[in-house]
Amino acid sequence: MHWYDDDSLWETFYDCMFDESSFAEAKEQIPNLLALINHEVTSLLDLGCGPGRHCLPLASKGFEVTGLDASLYLLARAKEKAQQHNVTIDFIQANMLDFKSEHKFDLIINMFNSFGYFDTPEQNQQVINNAYANLADKGSLLIDTVGKETLARIIEPVHLSEYDNGDIRIERPLLINDMQIFSNQWILIKGNQAYRYDYQHYVYTPVELTQMCKQAGFTKVEIYGSLQGDAYDLESDRLVVIASK
Repeated sequence: MHWYDDDSLWETFYDCMFDESSFAEAKEQIPNLLALINHEVTSLLDLGCGPGRHCLPLASKGFEVTGLDASLYLLARAKEKAQQHNVTIDFIQANMLDFKSEHKFDLIINMFNSFGYFDTPEQNQQVINNAYANLADKGSLLIDTVGKETLARIIEPVHLSEYDNGDIRIERPLLINDMQIFSNQWILIKGNQAYRYDYQHYVYTPVELTQMCKQAGFTKVEIYGSLQGDAYDLESDRLVVIASK
């Protein structure tokens, strides 16, 4: 079983990964996200939607929203949130590596480091290929991730976060395999219990992601250092890629 298929990980770390502030942050990102897209958008696919942080505000704005994730646990939480907010969202349990839709989307988003999960560069390329196939003729793909350059700048051997409920999360990150892969160990201390999980995923530079998008067939690729449209440089916290047909 791959690490991302282990629902016990998502359940254990849910409160520190997906607290209410993360939902508020996602809602605030939507206007900036949409402003980066230079064509009309009616239908959207959130690829790796998790508990629906971006799906909810998009659906509230009247868009036709589909959320796809491999985790049944996260999708269950997303459906709960959708009911609470009284919005209609089509949630699909599937692996983004395999997902191909007869319905074509105007925009596909892949937010907050949800790219690069698969075992080989070829499989990660296939995710972009699939996105191209699932887009309408004038559709776009937006990937919001962290660049390899940024990780190399900010990575720390050990990082600790303490939360309002008293939980403590310890992270032990590394860049391995010639800096191709971000490998991390999370240790969560809840009361007298400690939970340990390991995960890893590929990380990319703007040049690499541009080449992958062009290989998939996209004709235009734009790179930004934030969802506000800032230039990408060594001070950027995010790497935002917009690939258009």
